[in-house]
Amino acid sequence: MLDVDKLTLLREVAVHGGISAAAQALRTTPSNVSQQLRRLEGALGIALLEARGRGVRLTPAAEALVRRTEDVLAILEEAEAELAEQRTGRGGGPSGAREVRLVGFHSFAVGLLGDVVARLGRSAPGLRLVFEEREPEGALAEVLARRADIAVVDEYAGYPRPPAAGIVRIGIGHEPVVPYLPAGSGAAAELDWAMEPESSDAARWALGLCRSAGFEPRVRYVSPDPSVHRRLLELGHAAAFLPATAAAGLPRRVRAAPDLPGGCTASTPWCCAAARSGPRRTRRAAPRSRRRSGPRSPLTTPCSRRRRAAPLP
Repeated sequence: MLDVDKLTLLREVAVHGGISAAAQALRTTPSNVSQQLRRLEGALGIALLEARGRGVRLTPAAEALVRRTEDVLAILEEAEAELAEQRTGRGGGPSGAREVRLVGFHSFAVGLLGDVVARLGRSAPGLRLVFEEREPEGALAEVLARRADIAVVDEYAGYPRPPAAGIVRIGIGHEPVVPYLPAGSGAAAELDWAMEPESSDAARWALGLCRSAGFEPRVRYVSPDPSVHRRLLELGHAAAFLPATAAAGLPRRVRAAPDLPGGCTASTPWCCAAARSGPRRTRRAAPRSRRRSGPRSPLTTPCSRRRRAAPLP
């Protein structure tokens, strides 16, 4: 009989695009992943991986096996949900779901999560929400790996997230991102800046905006946390790009940058991404159709409503 753990490991390699990335997601070593997959190949008597440059890729047989693994994992997750319901003796709510696993980025968690939980409790009391903070790339990986049901991620103009098989995307709103300068400061080109890590879409977008304005920003402070940027801005140490949720209640002495293009604001869409294939117990809690008129998750509605109600700077 096939080993489900090893099948799941093969699926992780497919999801993350390689052995090293899969090992990192699973918090293990690449050598351990390789060893387990070699044992699976030995048990099956067929090659599952083939060399491609410095990495590997799945053989056609492995790709077919991963597709079947998706079905197996969905059935097992459904069985686990049914057993959990029998243990607790409690039925599901109107959505038919017992638990929904949500992952999202820091600004969403700080600015919106609390209200989303409250609204969800009123609109879908049968759901039990479990949340973990993840940056967008990691959040999508969690959904693909079936460790999360829904991910709230953001996109910046000119940096759309690539489509991924098995992911349904639903837009839930836009949030202004505004460049601010410290009180009494000079031109934006003459200041120190606080930005997100240069590998992030947020940093690439912000750098592009500054360069379009004709200067290279002097980035002295790097942090993925907008609250760090805000504090440096308030103390007069750095200019910063702040999303609306992080800029609420800024002192009046802090001013928006007048010499950057785009009317001083840019809008970053918030996308709610959900796994298309999942256990039947959670399927109704996550959007499963790309059609605008299709059913929406009880979770995406409070996300959308709270985003529209979020205070703007």
